[in-house]
Amino acid sequence: MRFGKVLRENTIKEWRFYSVDYKAMKQSLKTSGNDTVSEEDIVEFNKVFDDSMDKLTKFYVEKETWANCYLNVLEGNLHKLRESASEPPSPTSGAGSTENDSSSVSTGSSLEGEGRDISFEEEKSPKGDYSFLLDTPISSRGKETRSLTQSDFVKEQYRQVGRSTHFHHYIYAKKSLCTFERELTLLVEFFQLNITAFSKILKKFDKRTSTETREERLAEISAKHSYLEGLVFSEMMVEVREMLEEVNALKPALPSGWEDRKVYTIGCFDLFHRGHQNVLNSLREFGYFIVAGLHDDESYFKLKNKYTIDNLETRMKNVKPFVDQLYVIPSTDPLLYIKSVVSEQDIEQGSCCYARGDDMKEFPGRDWVESVMPVHFVPRTESCSSSLLRTIYHAKDESTRAQAAFAKTTYDGKPLDEDGNVLR
Repeated sequence: MRFGKVLRENTIKEWRFYSVDYKAMKQSLKTSGNDTVSEEDIVEFNKVFDDSMDKLTKFYVEKETWANCYLNVLEGNLHKLRESASEPPSPTSGAGSTENDSSSVSTGSSLEGEGRDISFEEEKSPKGDYSFLLDTPISSRGKETRSLTQSDFVKEQYRQVGRSTHFHHYIYAKKSLCTFERELTLLVEFFQLNITAFSKILKKFDKRTSTETREERLAEISAKHSYLEGLVFSEMMVEVREMLEEVNALKPALPSGWEDRKVYTIGCFDLFHRGHQNVLNSLREFGYFIVAGLHDDESYFKLKNKYTIDNLETRMKNVKPFVDQLYVIPSTDPLLYIKSVVSEQDIEQGSCCYARGDDMKEFPGRDWVESVMPVHFVPRTESCSSSLLRTIYHAKDESTRAQAAFAKTTYDGKPLDEDGNVLR
């Protein structure tokens, strides 16, 4: 396989704008009618070479600055988790309620049983073992009064775990760390791939110009741009993995059956990117079977007043490897469709929940969803969104594309100009 294709296929599409322009440099070395590369061709090659290095350097500086700042955020998340894990839960507050925290998971209404609120802590066994909640198999619950009462109790346990401060801090600490670790890994791979690109194209340059400049220029790159080796990010990865070990050790005890639930989510997933992947991967924290609804192309246009870049079939193919089941929503209002895919049995037994990124907490249909199952939110991947990708790669104006590539973004990933207006 030619290296140009290798470079493109191994560079995530969000970062192709910042990569070495291998194709343009290779093109400048092609000649017509003779084997000699002209002085003009060499000048053009060097210009593209320098532009690629400048763009790569600017990208690195931006990412290192962001990574250092975000590492402080992650340390803050871990500190909150340590504190919430060490504090004894309140029996009357759902193990440390976060219901007034707009960034927390949502839980819906509370259950009353025998004239009192069922308490998470007072019913919990000393060893954190919740197996007593599931004395009967899920398939047999609901067939007798005792099983129905037990199901109600289990559902309340799930809701109380969901609004637990400890659980909320655990989810945000773990998801953010996992996302950051993946980001660092991708950055190291990206810069190493670009080192290879420079080496390959300089080899072609020497061959076409009958010179021997490759080793000297690579040594110059290594001296002036040592960041390409990714050592800073590699060191951060070691720290992040140590933090992840601590987070996993502080995971709260969960009721038996938690991991057996179905997890529902809805999205558009246009220009499928690593942020989508990170959110879908994180849904496994809430259950084993992921069911995703996708808006079709027509409803997407009505919702956003723009056409999708990827059609429905492409979006389905992109999402399917990360979920267990897909269904299509041919309407701007998803309520009827999610009602149709969620079974009464799952609602009755409490064996389902809804989860999504926290960039849209007031999602369509939330009132009904929240009335029948717990709703959870997870943090989104920063500086990554379909809106950003659409602007960088599909904006009509070339200057807008270049501006968006290095622009500050809103929390939900939209690129901003210097006046704080969203770039389109």
